[in-house]
Amino acid sequence: MLNFSLLAILVIMNLCLGSSKRPSIIGIKNCSREYWIIFVTFIVLCIIYAKVAVRIAQNEYILKARHDRINLCESDIPMGGHMQHTVLGLGFVGGFVAGALGLGGGAIFNPALLTLGLPPKVCSSTGLYLVTFSKIASCLVYFLNDELDLGYGLWIGILSTIGTILSLFATRWYMRVSGRQSFIVWVLVFMFIVSVFAIPIFGGQSLLQLHRQGKDIFAF
Repeated sequence: MLNFSLLAILVIMNLCLGSSKRPSIIGIKNCSREYWIIFVTFIVLCIIYAKVAVRIAQNEYILKARHDRINLCESDIPMGGHMQHTVLGLGFVGGFVAGALGLGGGAIFNPALLTLGLPPKVCSSTGLYLVTFSKIASCLVYFLNDELDLGYGLWIGILSTIGTILSLFATRWYMRVSGRQSFIVWVLVFMFIVSVFAIPIFGGQSLLQLHRQGKDIFAF
């Protein structure tokens, strides 16, 4: 419930503030006083939601540990002390870099969660969950602004769903036969290597096209 309420606030904020490509639905000008009031209010709400979420996670972990560690598994992160600050810092830095540079959240969260000692299977599913709500918000904003190609999105969704289901069955079969989760790590490594080469190539092509159109590619 907490996530869906924050999702609704995120969508409303995007519609109210607008962007360089679409105007605000309530006529707010970019960088005006009203713009910064809404933006700062959203930041404050995010901080409040984060504190509430941390408190809920702490209470759940304490409850599990108190009652003979019921339902406590190796993938549970103790929400307290140094680990709590590490997780919060990971969420902030990962979200900031993903939003500022347009990277997928999984490319940041998955390796970071692996370094915290979580099993690869848990890291993969957690990384997908962390970016779910931001993707839903983006889709809703594009849909409400009539900028979403539903037919194209439907085909992408169908193919992605089929690929996800097939990969889940293949991964489970491999882990059951081999007894190891290293396959997930190697898949992540392969995708990161592909990204390292693909992003500069396609990004360079886009910049070259903009340069040929006479646009300043070095402008902030």
